[in-house]
Amino acid sequence: MWRFHTKLLGTVVGVAATVALLPSARAAEALFTPDCTADNLLARKAPAQRQDLRGNFWLVTDEAVAPEGAQWDSPVAIVLDTPAGSVTYDLGQPTTVSAFYVQADGNDTYKIFGSLDGTPSSYKMLVQVETIEGHGLRARTVTINPTTVRFLRIGEGLGDGFYSISEFAAYCRPPSPFPPQFRKVDAPPARVADVPWWKFYWFDNDVSARFEMLLALAAMGLILWGIALRAKNTPEENAKLRRRLMMAVGIVSFACYWNFGFFHFRNYIHVWDTYHYYIGSKYFPELSYDRLYECASVADSEDPALRRRVELRKIMNLRTNMMGPTTEILAHPERCKEHFTPERWESFKRDIAYFRNAHGVKRWEEAQTDHGYNATPVWTILGTTLANLAPASDTQIDLLSLLDPAYAFGMVGLIWWAFGWRTLAVALCVFATNFPSRFYWTGGAYLRWDWLFYLAGGVALIRKEKYFAGGVFLSYTTLLRVFPVFVFIGPLMVLVQEYLKTRKLDRRYLSIVAGAALGVAVLVPISLVKTGGIQAYVHFKQNSEKHTSTPLTNYMGLRTIVAYAPSEAGRFMKNDRLDDPWGPWKLARLRTFRERKVLFGVAALGFLTLLWFAVRGVEPWVACALSATLIAVGVELTCYYYSFLIVVALLYEKRKEAGAMLLAVTASTSFIDWAPTRFLPETGVWRWLKMPTWLDEQYMWMGAITLIGFAWILYRFGFVAEELSDGGAAQKALLAAGGGAPATEKSPDAAPDKAAASEKSATPPTPGSKQRGPGGKRKGRAKK
Repeated sequence: MWRFHTKLLGTVVGVAATVALLPSARAAEALFTPDCTADNLLARKAPAQRQDLRGNFWLVTDEAVAPEGAQWDSPVAIVLDTPAGSVTYDLGQPTTVSAFYVQADGNDTYKIFGSLDGTPSSYKMLVQVETIEGHGLRARTVTINPTTVRFLRIGEGLGDGFYSISEFAAYCRPPSPFPPQFRKVDAPPARVADVPWWKFYWFDNDVSARFEMLLALAAMGLILWGIALRAKNTPEENAKLRRRLMMAVGIVSFACYWNFGFFHFRNYIHVWDTYHYYIGSKYFPELSYDRLYECASVADSEDPALRRRVELRKIMNLRTNMMGPTTEILAHPERCKEHFTPERWESFKRDIAYFRNAHGVKRWEEAQTDHGYNATPVWTILGTTLANLAPASDTQIDLLSLLDPAYAFGMVGLIWWAFGWRTLAVALCVFATNFPSRFYWTGGAYLRWDWLFYLAGGVALIRKEKYFAGGVFLSYTTLLRVFPVFVFIGPLMVLVQEYLKTRKLDRRYLSIVAGAALGVAVLVPISLVKTGGIQAYVHFKQNSEKHTSTPLTNYMGLRTIVAYAPSEAGRFMKNDRLDDPWGPWKLARLRTFRERKVLFGVAALGFLTLLWFAVRGVEPWVACALSATLIAVGVELTCYYYSFLIVVALLYEKRKEAGAMLLAVTASTSFIDWAPTRFLPETGVWRWLKMPTWLDEQYMWMGAITLIGFAWILYRFGFVAEELSDGGAAQKALLAAGGGAPATEKSPDAAPDKAAASEKSATPPTPGSKQRGPGGKRKGRAKK
């Protein structure tokens, strides 16, 4: 229905424009004079003007066409980098036109304009070239009432964002036959040149994802191998080999995360992400959370060469998170500039020009359709301080981009220090092979991994009994990204459980809370000074509320799953003809979630219940790591924040099967992205086996798999005794008879447990009992 109305509207506009340019009676009579021929008026003409295009512009009028269905960006076509992309021709004198031939990307529409004098305001749309069935370059012909023009312009595509034109011809009268027979040229698809395999030119983003899937399966297999050997009471069998293989897989996985030094395969810097966080923090007092794209458009528009491009630009309205035009913004530039001093405005324009040039034409236009700057006021403390040290330049951006690798390697060091290399190897495998949080998203950006360092570092400090420092770290990560606050739920549950049983509060947990309180007491006042007062928090709250009511295609979590309906998937709801193509999809997701809120509440309560039982009697760091699973339950996050799985992976130290489960999850996420069954036919039972390829469905399924894994881990910790978690037959038999645990040699895969090693008891615990240390504090899990 939307497509029908849009086509109807386009037809009406085209007719109205044609009527506005109807020629005089004398011009109409010219059609029947010898001067009005069926020759191509544009044959081998060079453009008089061109904007935002790439390729050999002579190809557009060389009267040679590609085979129908040729690759849209094959060498015979020019590519329009933005919706403002166009090419203009001067016919030399006022000339009557009535017919056009266009070969262009088939799933887009293109506008043809005419003008008598070539001034910007004189161009009127003659006709809109509509889409056509089929992929790739497709020919279309259109006719109009005879119209006199001197300048012809084609471009300003509307569709999927990828526009190209391979041939454009104009006629006074249509030739016969119409379309005419043009010379055909080959248009083979582009291919990578043959190069030695060891140069890794074959290693791209898709190959990397498949390789990560294999690494996850390999690591999972090694863990299951160890579990199987322990079940047979032969834990030392091939122990050295297994240790070496696990270390190798961990190292290779971490290297693969960085794509073995290929990073983004063309560059290291993530220009898009850095633009948002660098400009957003540097000019936070002027831009706040809702003026980034508006002010960037105003800055661009002050360059006459960019004005038309900005006029046609569609940007994300950061007050509503809906796409819209720039018309109102350009009509009132003072609404943006009044927040700047003249000096700061000139600085802003210079920095915007730097990022515009770094992006390239097309990517810069696309960058204005994201969701702006969303960091917390506490993140802005360091973000704005560092960004304001100098104007944006290659040197400054390169240096700032090194902060995240420093955080990553610092996190690795802390985990190694606290847990040892075996747990580190498993954690790195989980971190590096999780498809939703790959380097692709935030690698090479500006301060995007600081929160992960403090989250993992906080758990590591608590593991080493640095409870107060761990609390400070956990408060900092919470103030940086908010959602890590869920790691406090497990420790608070343990405090409540202990108080209900003993009427005492465990000092370890109180130290964590005290450290967190100190972090808040220090960081929040500093952020108030750096961001201009309490209004920064008011605006951050409003911005966060806006985001919670704006579905994104790469969201994951319980809410994403609850809001999903197959008939409301993006492949059915997206409409490229709208200002916001995803608008109908967003509204449908919000409506469905409102209708299923009760289901969401029941599921969330179920996870809380599992956590309540899982944290009984555990060590503080285990309570924090288990609590991290609630992040996927309590908040809907963009996929790249699922790097927090590295914290859950630390539970491998206590339960080997937890590591195996998480690796099964990460391997599944890459399998979902691969979607190997997508090529099955659309008929019969086969269509039910086809895996989705649209992001909104893929990330929903990745979130579902992750939540299943989390639920299983919580269940194991809550309801399966630790001694039986490996399925040891000897332990089962002994415990079934009511005896204590046999003295067995420690597994080579198990890390030392300080609490267990220091524990002393006169008699072995009996089934159902709780062994406690001095002061009644629980030290171990009941044996069943």
